[in-house]
Amino acid sequence: MDADARGRHVTLVGPEIEENLGLRYVAASLERAGHTTDLVVLQHEAEVVARARAIAEASPKPLLVAVSLAFQSRAHDYLAFVVALRELGYAGHVTAGGHFASCAATEVLEDFPELDSVCLYEADHVVVELVAALERGSPLSHVPGLVWRNQDGRVTRTEPAAPPDLDALPWPDRRGPPQRCLGHAVAPIAAGRGCFGRCAFCCIATMHASQGGGQRQRLRSVASVADEMAWLRKHRDVDVFVFNDDNFFPPGRDRALARVHALGDALDARNVGRIAAVLRARPPDVTPELARAIRDRLGCIRVFLGIDTNTAAGLAKLRPGVSPAHNEAAIAALREAGVYTTCNMLLFDLDTTLDGLRENLAFMGRHVDMPMNFGRVELYAGTPVLSDALARGRARGDYLRWDYDQPTPDLQRVYERTMRCFAPRNFGLGSVVNRLMGMRFRLELIRHLHGDRLVPAWKERAGTLTQELMSDTLTCLDQIMDLVDVDDDRCAAELASLASHMRSVDASIADTVTTLDLAMRSLPHESRDATPHPQAHP
Repeated sequence: MDADARGRHVTLVGPEIEENLGLRYVAASLERAGHTTDLVVLQHEAEVVARARAIAEASPKPLLVAVSLAFQSRAHDYLAFVVALRELGYAGHVTAGGHFASCAATEVLEDFPELDSVCLYEADHVVVELVAALERGSPLSHVPGLVWRNQDGRVTRTEPAAPPDLDALPWPDRRGPPQRCLGHAVAPIAAGRGCFGRCAFCCIATMHASQGGGQRQRLRSVASVADEMAWLRKHRDVDVFVFNDDNFFPPGRDRALARVHALGDALDARNVGRIAAVLRARPPDVTPELARAIRDRLGCIRVFLGIDTNTAAGLAKLRPGVSPAHNEAAIAALREAGVYTTCNMLLFDLDTTLDGLRENLAFMGRHVDMPMNFGRVELYAGTPVLSDALARGRARGDYLRWDYDQPTPDLQRVYERTMRCFAPRNFGLGSVVNRLMGMRFRLELIRHLHGDRLVPAWKERAGTLTQELMSDTLTCLDQIMDLVDVDDDRCAAELASLASHMRSVDASIADTVTTLDLAMRSLPHESRDATPHPQAHP
């Protein structure tokens, strides 16, 4: 690459377990504007210095380094990367974007002089305008949707950029081979942005509501989504589509059902063929008709269902418009349609009660056939639940890591003991809960795309494993709650015994998951070689 071309080059830095659509949409917009890009994957804290050194020592250096600050939990790693980048000699412009950066732009820029600016909200056009300003040497005040430090050192901002027309955006950059699962190419895809829900803990909803006059959800046209899926099928061999939408459906059950059928018709018209899909949904949107439609028209094999709590009080505060009846009805509809369903319960929040915990455990006990994870409500930047915690004097820490205690010392002990005992089982990519969920997904993929090769005993064993693990989880949670009045010193032996029991159960279930996975992977799976894709999409 010659020096002139390098002067129009942008390095994009972020996590990428699957294709990072946020960064890849930005890359596509930059390339449409005539710039070149590279994607630097930063997954772990241990990679910070090496990734920073590679950029700082590049010759010539990129005009702009754009860093993803989407996840508050990873902010320390990425801000450490920015600091390392400066210490290693990079003198160009460094910007950040994403949900967390947009909601905490002023604080980040005030505390980290190594960072020059923040691109607010959906940054597709903002980054393009920023590069143009840097090339011309024109004032950053001409860039809409930017927060930066002016010559006086004060943080200032321009008016937000208008939300981009989703149908007019270039499709995300798909460089590199697609991920594969059992021989099938997998692609994340977005059918829209945002969610019309008003969940009090969601920073994504906060960000979208702050842009464009409060419009919380915008959808691509059905034709645009179908065209991209058809292109991915033809040129990338993709037949497994993971929709990253925070909510795949528009408001209104009739509209949601009509959109599913319209997309199914559009895919049929483009001869896309048999595919598998993964969706996210709010419980009130899921009806028996919708569950059957996503199964039959879109090949949906898994739904992540937004069930965080099943107490009426918790739902009223955290998920307005959702009731326990909605939760039960959505699960029943998906179960009847045979669509594999998972969720993540938020058992602990600012107002946890013992009765509420028991109510949620009873709900989980009614659905032990459905693998669930659990945690607590976190205090994310810009969210109503954070504002509530601050107003009540319950939040401690700062914008990089807000924390809080449970309402009473007894409940705080329950929370701490639960997190300590369940950390190996529930959290991390290698945890047995996540491994079980992944194995269940692969089983559904075989059932849907290779039904004649499915061994019935696998499905039966997977279901039994799920019930065993979920039942044991509930038993262990009950035991922890029974110790609520016992101090740490007195219950140390009981907790040590409980943890030992859990590790034994985890190991046994993990072994069986491994055995089933090896059996599934040994099957011959049909796939076609993908043809190389052009960097410019239709």
